[in-house]
Amino acid sequence: MTANEALDHYLGSLSRPELNAKSRDIRETLGISRAKLSNWRRGKTKIAPVYFDKIIEIVGVDLNSCVGN
Repeated sequence: MTANEALDHYLGSLSRPELNAKSRDIRETLGISRAKLSNWRRGKTKIAPVYFDKIIEIVGVDLNSCVGN
């Protein structure tokens, strides 16, 4: 699983209110647009490792455990 897939899988597992809150937190903390987050989730652009590490801090879940499996 790639970092993009791990992020999409995690966000897809959340309820709608949680998804909205986590997506907002990710966008605001990283200073990215909705389009960029959407492109990451769809795998259109790769998530840079520095961003992925920050995403893990924001969501509080170790997504690295899914990457590479």
